[in-house]
Amino acid sequence: MDWVRIALILVVIVVVAVIFAWRMGRDRYGFESAITKFMEAGAARNKGAAYDCWSPHSATEENIAEFIESSYDVFAGYERLTISDQEIRSGVGGINEGDVSGAIIYTGDQRLPLKARLVKEKDGWKIIGIRIGSTALFLT
Repeated sequence: MDWVRIALILVVIVVVAVIFAWRMGRDRYGFESAITKFMEAGAARNKGAAYDCWSPHSATEENIAEFIESSYDVFAGYERLTISDQEIRSGVGGINEGDVSGAIIYTGDQRLPLKARLVKEKDGWKIIGIRIGSTALFLT
């Protein structure tokens, strides 16, 4: 009878681990997608598309437009990004926020460090702050 109880506990542990891994992977894709779309839109100077990647509670269209124009060098030559670390936490009222770190990779394999904070909204993960190298918008 003890082996049945042990087997049941192991099955529960495996199921919880699989669900956790699946959820972390899904959230990681959401982070990557939001930041990638923002970087691609910024590189194309498409301010409307860049703004769509941000939570409207954290930035205005004017904030994003000014950031792209004044900091275009962090967008120029953008190729891809890598995420090396992520953390998700639940806040007040069930609001989920995530912090991400990694690198922005440019033409010629040049890299700048990336840090971003995102919030989970009904239509997906949205940026609320970003730092690329020493250039930041709403993230200190």
